[in-house]
Amino acid sequence: MTEFPHGSDVLAPKDFDPWPGHQVHLEWGVAGAALAAERGDAVAVVDVLSFSTTMSIACARTFACLVYSGAEIAGMGGPEAAGALLRARPLSKKRSTAPGAVSLSPASILRAEPGQRVLFTSLNGAAVVSAAAAAPALVVAGPRNAATAARVLAGLLDDGHARRVTVVACGEQWSSVSPGTAGVRPGVEDWLGAGLICRELRALGLLLSTEARIAAGAWASPDDLRECVSARELVAAGFTEDVDLALAVDADATVPVREADDPSGRLFVGRSKPA
Repeated sequence: MTEFPHGSDVLAPKDFDPWPGHQVHLEWGVAGAALAAERGDAVAVVDVLSFSTTMSIACARTFACLVYSGAEIAGMGGPEAAGALLRARPLSKKRSTAPGAVSLSPASILRAEPGQRVLFTSLNGAAVVSAAAAAPALVVAGPRNAATAARVLAGLLDDGHARRVTVVACGEQWSSVSPGTAGVRPGVEDWLGAGLICRELRALGLLLSTEARIAAGAWASPDDLRECVSARELVAAGFTEDVDLALAVDADATVPVREADDPSGRLFVGRSKPA
């Protein structure tokens, strides 16, 4: 009789590979990003409300963006110490800022002086970037840069930088809408945003996995997302403009791409084609 670990008979055999043999796959969160990076995939990070949107606007405005998780920044002594070490301006701890300051609010970046060197972090998007640090290529994608992101990702495959793209929907923290509740919940905005990227990649002739294909077929209109939990949360907190900026499809002609030759491995700049 076959023995199964933990008394279960539904665990996959050791040689099972959950990643399908397609050019584009879709996964979730930190674990999905780390597994994709281990497999040598190019990783597209999708955190629509608001990391992807804020980064997209920043790179479109010629910001140089250094991205680290909260844990990594804490390990450097906190935002101010990390900013000094990396010679980058840290984001404000508060989303609502005075004119000229920068925060995770896309609107703050839109109104700030262009061309700054800024240290970015977030609970979800930056954590996924950190988890995917070993990937051969990293892109931050969303509705604002969907068409450009797809072209850049397809170019990375054409140029041999990777053999597959994994688009990672980041998800949201339960604690944001239910204080004291731990864990990450699926975010429909990230799933549909990832689906839009997958749809654009399919239009360029790439083959989609089942997960990517279903998400691509689910995208219909950005207006579908205006009543999702994360959007309503931002509107209730007074950040309606941030939602509007996030849902402006293809408003940016560049996409944040990690610089391959930067020693930090975390510097993102705007690109309209593969480096």
